[in-house]
Amino acid sequence: LIVSGRDMGPMLIAERRVRVYGRTDGGPGATLAADGGKLTSTNAADPDTPCRWWNMALPILMLVFYIFWLLVVTGIDDSNPNQDFLDIMQNSDSYSALLWGTMAGALTSFAFYLFQDKKDGKIIWFNIKGRVMSWIPRRWRKKQSDEEAKDEARPLMTVREAMASFLAGMEHIFGALVVLTLAWASGAIMVAVGLDRLFGELIVESNLDYRFLPTISFVVSMVIAFATGTSWGTMTIMFPLLLVPTWEASGGNDVVFYATTAGILAGAVAGDHASPISDTTVLSSLASECQLLEHVRTQAPYVLVVSLWSIVVGTIPAGMEAFHNGVSIALGFITMLLHTLFTSVFAINKSGRYDCFTELYLIMTKSEDLQFLKEEVARSYEAGGPLELPVETDEDNEKLGQSIGESKTIGETGITKSVGFENEEALANNKKLEEDDEESDSSSNKNGDGEQEKALGQSVFKDGGEAEGDASEKEETTEDKAEEQTGSFKEE
Repeated sequence: LIVSGRDMGPMLIAERRVRVYGRTDGGPGATLAADGGKLTSTNAADPDTPCRWWNMALPILMLVFYIFWLLVVTGIDDSNPNQDFLDIMQNSDSYSALLWGTMAGALTSFAFYLFQDKKDGKIIWFNIKGRVMSWIPRRWRKKQSDEEAKDEARPLMTVREAMASFLAGMEHIFGALVVLTLAWASGAIMVAVGLDRLFGELIVESNLDYRFLPTISFVVSMVIAFATGTSWGTMTIMFPLLLVPTWEASGGNDVVFYATTAGILAGAVAGDHASPISDTTVLSSLASECQLLEHVRTQAPYVLVVSLWSIVVGTIPAGMEAFHNGVSIALGFITMLLHTLFTSVFAINKSGRYDCFTELYLIMTKSEDLQFLKEEVARSYEAGGPLELPVETDEDNEKLGQSIGESKTIGETGITKSVGFENEEALANNKKLEEDDEESDSSSNKNGDGEQEKALGQSVFKDGGEAEGDASEKEETTEDKAEEQTGSFKEE
């Protein structure tokens, strides 16, 4: 699929949603921030920082070196001078090696960056003079203009920037650590309630034909790995459970024995790859800044297709000893090639058609979203490049624009009730209230003028005052109604 540029299923849809519009933000499946907004990088380099490959490669190489060296150091047993390499690896403390190796790699990276300064898009190595001058307080230096200060060589990463980047990175992976902790807890719960023993009894105590053990071991291992989220844990469960019974049941048949072993390994990896609580799945979605469930949804079809053909041309023929294992591998390669050519399509094609499975889903569901995306792909192909991204519309705002409701007072308590009401009519009522308000102002002004003309009569003046009071009272009542109506619109 990668070499041919083709794809299928949910991954094809996700790829099209990005490529059709030339998006670089990951599209709808990108990881969201805690507030639901788009995730922004807090560790991005400054625009004037020159990018060099060694600033990424050396820290990674040093990290691998430290971890490997600490594995050897923690695995050496002084009381056993005859240890070989495998014995050392088995006795090593992987937790300590990963913990201290990571810290040593981070400190080494920071020290490596301190030896580099940046100026005019170039790297200056061992800028001792500039570093010494940076330690001198500015009030003791020669007076410089702002432009001269900007032209000075600056460290590639200061101590403050290094600490801020380290803490930002820890904050970025905190969510993954929570998910991993819960995933490990879920796996432990599955084992504690006896999931492994259940499958073990179904396999060992049932009178099954031993020739189906490779297939059964593959399927059961895949289910356990998917439920527990660990491939290594599945192997530790299945190996002692199946290998000895398989050898005894097959009468020492090495072909069935090795096929069962391979079935356990392959099933554990397949189930772990598709499991949403697997550490590899969580870390993969974290590294690619993709939502976890979106990552699982796009990977699941690959697992299902490959697992199905692994059973058809792999475990079943191997258990039946139908043909040599090399033939199974060749058949598996051919079936995957045929899937690539006939059940997958290019992400951008002339007609915009999907793969056969997605097209069938589109016919059954009549999805407007998929149909619109299909038309956009055809337009992008004709245009020869990405299209302009359409403005996304919030469904809630759209519904609010169609019907904002009428505020109706119930009884004397002032409680309001939202009743379905067309937007145009509600706005018309609001406009009418404003017109009444303007008429009240006009009436009040006229009454005021009449009072000045009849100022000689005390009774008339009194009547005018009463009229003015009535008008003011009416004006206040109208304003209260308008404010109440407008407030209800805002609330809706």
